[in-house]
Amino acid sequence: MITRLQGACALAACLAFAGCREDWQADTYPASGRVSINGEAPAGAIVQLHPTGGGGGDARRSRPWGLVGDDGSFVLSTYDGEPGAPAGDYKLTLTWPPDASRPSLVDRLRSKYSSPDRSPWNVTIKQGENVLPAVELTNVDVDRKTETKFAEPATGLTPPTATARPRRAKR
Repeated sequence: MITRLQGACALAACLAFAGCREDWQADTYPASGRVSINGEAPAGAIVQLHPTGGGGGDARRSRPWGLVGDDGSFVLSTYDGEPGAPAGDYKLTLTWPPDASRPSLVDRLRSKYSSPDRSPWNVTIKQGENVLPAVELTNVDVDRKTETKFAEPATGLTPPTATARPRRAKR
């Protein structure tokens, strides 16, 4: 038999777990897919879903996103890096920064697939497991100039010291 104390503890635990999600967040469902560009995996490319007018997402119109791995696969996440995307209709966009670990405005795909207004891909996330249709781009002009690694910041340097110089009198 459950005592009042045990019941109160169980209720408190349920409320604590229920309170982990913000009230504006929607339920999410597993969603994954694959990308290839000219027959190769674009490791470091970023897939993002943009809610369409027909519904989708949550009250804040969050954008599920995923990072393309070495094998071309990605898993979408929406909240706090947890896998899953809210049910609804979306436009899929694709960008490929030179280094996905650093913020960049540079896109190896020259922003051709970065706008939901120009996106050729419609995606629907439904309740349950979602495997999105493969995104296969061929004959794409990839900006190879941006593929070089950036130099790492120098370490161990001391900042220059300021020295006061006497001002010359204007003549």
